[in-house]
Amino acid sequence: MLHIPKPPCKPPFPALVMLHGFTGNKIESHQLFVKAARRFAAEGILTLRFDFRGCGESEGLFEELTIEGETSDALKAMELVRSRRDVRKDHVALLGFSLGGAIAAGIAGMKGADARCLVLWAAVADPHRAFSAKATPEIAEQFGKRSVHDYHGNAMSQKFLDDLFRFTPLESVRAYPGPALIMHGDADASISPEDALLYEESLSGRGHVELHMIRGANHTFSGLAWEKELIDRTAAFLKRHLCVM
Repeated sequence: MLHIPKPPCKPPFPALVMLHGFTGNKIESHQLFVKAARRFAAEGILTLRFDFRGCGESEGLFEELTIEGETSDALKAMELVRSRRDVRKDHVALLGFSLGGAIAAGIAGMKGADARCLVLWAAVADPHRAFSAKATPEIAEQFGKRSVHDYHGNAMSQKFLDDLFRFTPLESVRAYPGPALIMHGDADASISPEDALLYEESLSGRGHVELHMIRGANHTFSGLAWEKELIDRTAAFLKRHLCVM
């Protein structure tokens, strides 16, 4: 889903690619991605929301999901946005939520990715710890013994888990030199607020880094005041660092 700025905004536009979380989709809980994308477009930022392969309305099966595949999808999404004639090719940013935040962090540190800005919403910093805390007893018992696990009705492959446990976004993001915004709810029971501090530590010393904790907010920022604070703060950051000439 592409959100294109309307007049008086004029092309070429800065652009943003949004990456959803694990078992999520391009809409996300309480339409968070839809509301945010509309706000960013109103600020003059062309914004792309999409479903990773095997998620939402995309083709493919969830059991085929891998970290490598999501990374490839995100890079292709950035290429797609940059190929548009109405986009400023050197002004393309990444925003990732939860596991999508870890994917965004990993990509931002890649040579040649050229992400202008990085925004992390409740991003996973330690994938092994995050999933181990959520794993069902059945998955823990059958880990490494089955090719596909039942994760709350989702067919999750052992390959995905192996991929996930090797994934080190904190190490990858150290190579990212640009501005970054890290936002997390201080009452997040799914992904520890400590993960935000780990990202701040990894990013410090290379570029402009902002860390903002939203008091009382849960993992999905599912409250009108939390949602507003999240989107307002992100829009202001993008206007300062993405929309500049």
